Amino acid sequence: MRYFPTHSLNPMRSSLFIGGLLALFLIAPRSLPAQSNEQAVEAAKEAAQEWFVLLDADKYEATWEEAATLLKSKVTAEQWAAQVRRAHAALDSLRARSLVAARYTTNMPRAPEGEYVTAQYRATYGEKDAVETVSLKKDDGTWRVAGYYVKPGGQ
Repeated sequence: MRYFPTHSLNPMRSSLFIGGLLALFLIAPRSLPAQSNEQAVEAAKEAAQEWFVLLDADKYEATWEEAATLLKSKVTAEQWAAQVRRAHAALDSLRARSLVAARYTTNMPRAPEGEYVTAQYRATYGEKDAVETVSLKKDDGTWRVAGYYVKPGGQ
């Protein structure tokens, strides 16, 4: 039989201890629940659409300004604009673009850990078909383009 003394804890001291624990739980920083994959994909697709508006208006430097820190750390605005301009030189004006697939992941090859969505679009530029792939990274709570690749159809 165990003996638990009832007089060893002062009731005032006990309530302060419990109150202190309660305050700790109330003010301790809590991590927010991660965005569900479906919500993340939808938010990233919206960000990609906004980014495409700049791309389709030939505002290549602006696409760099709106890009993820990861992309900006790898290439200057001028280099980026030149690369995108070169890739689009063989294409006519955009006639149509539709989403083929979008996938959420927390790791990408040769990229730091984080939240990513890769979206692939089928596009028609003039009479030519192309596949556009956009990688987005969650940067300080905002989805931003971290990579863009356009492949003309038949290549």
